[in-house]
Amino acid sequence: MEFNDVLRGIGDGVTPIEIQLERVRDSSAHLVTTVAALDEFALRAPSLLPGWSRAHVVVHLSRNADAQLRMIEAALRGERGEQYPGGEKGRAREIEEGVTADAEAVIAGPRSSVSALERRWTTLPEHAWELGTVTLRSRRTVREGITARWREVEIHHADLAGDYTPANWPMEFVEEFLGRTISKLPPRLLPGAAETGFRWRLVDRDTTHSWLVDTEAVGAGAGAADVEVSGSGWQLLAWLCGRGDHGLKVAGGSGRLPEISVYG
Repeated sequence: MEFNDVLRGIGDGVTPIEIQLERVRDSSAHLVTTVAALDEFALRAPSLLPGWSRAHVVVHLSRNADAQLRMIEAALRGERGEQYPGGEKGRAREIEEGVTADAEAVIAGPRSSVSALERRWTTLPEHAWELGTVTLRSRRTVREGITARWREVEIHHADLAGDYTPANWPMEFVEEFLGRTISKLPPRLLPGAAETGFRWRLVDRDTTHSWLVDTEAVGAGAGAADVEVSGSGWQLLAWLCGRGDHGLKVAGGSGRLPEISVYG
């Protein structure tokens, strides 16, 4: 059975694959349009990522799509394919080599890489979605790679230092990633960011959802907290992803946001 014949759920509370794919397609199309509008000067200008030009971001997004395709093909053969040949060093080398290409080639990269990945997604047999792949940092299924790609596209689109910012992130993207990003926050609290037993309440004022976070765990937002951090969901997610606080409100304590490690 081919994918186009399948429209199915993938577990309680999880979005059907077709909807996930449609969301990443929309985000990728928007990204490709943004990149296509860059000229040589704009491409070589700094991005919002330290030490990276816009060209670095664009090349990374192209190579990331290539890596997804490489892992899928390996999984279909029953093999463990490297996300980036040579690991972290190989990834860095690919990017640095890619930015030396002429502007036309760099700009064409995302359209070509995205098209190849999306074509492969549409022809996958049903069983392939649950095949395992291994990234630089974790293991995930081919299906989970869809949302991983969505995250790459949306976050790095905002890194291009153009008109697209975290405020433009789709509501569905924020809903998908805010809770899971908060769940990973305790290990990222740097020494001195909070004393043992010190609790932060994070409040998404768009949805009224809230979370209590300390150095060990994340729970529901009800209960006493020492400090409250509140704002729109996209503001919280941008801060948690290391993309600035964008005017988050902090009440209590020192009035400062906790220090967290770099998001990866």
